[in-house]
Amino acid sequence: MINDKTDDKINDIDVKKLVGKRIREYRQKHKMSQEAFAEVIEIDSKHLSNIELGKNMPNPQLLLKIARTLNIEIKDLFEFYHLLPPKELKDAINTLVSRLNDEQLQMTYKYIKAFVL
Repeated sequence: MINDKTDDKINDIDVKKLVGKRIREYRQKHKMSQEAFAEVIEIDSKHLSNIELGKNMPNPQLLLKIARTLNIEIKDLFEFYHLLPPKELKDAINTLVSRLNDEQLQMTYKYIKAFVL
C-alpha cells in the first residue's frame, strides 16, 4: 500500500472497472481477442466484455482461471495504481519519494533519469 490518502482515493474508484482494465491489458498483451480469450476461460464473450468494461466482477474461481490463463497471479489483477489519474499518480509518487533515505533517493533519481530523455 502506498499510504492512507492514496488508499482512500483507490476506495473512491470503481474496483470493477480497474480490474476489468487490468484484464484487458493482460489479454491484449497476450494478443488475444475477446472472443478467443472468452473461449479459453469458458465464458461468453459478452460476459467478458462486461467484465472488461467494469459492469461485472468475476467471481473468485473465474479470477483464478483468468490469472492462470494469462500466466499471472490473481494479485496482479488488483495492482492498478498506474491507472490513477496523472495528478493522483504524481502525488502518490511524491509521497513515496519523501520516505526514501539518501541512498534510496540517489538510486531512484538514476532510475527516473533513465526514463526521461
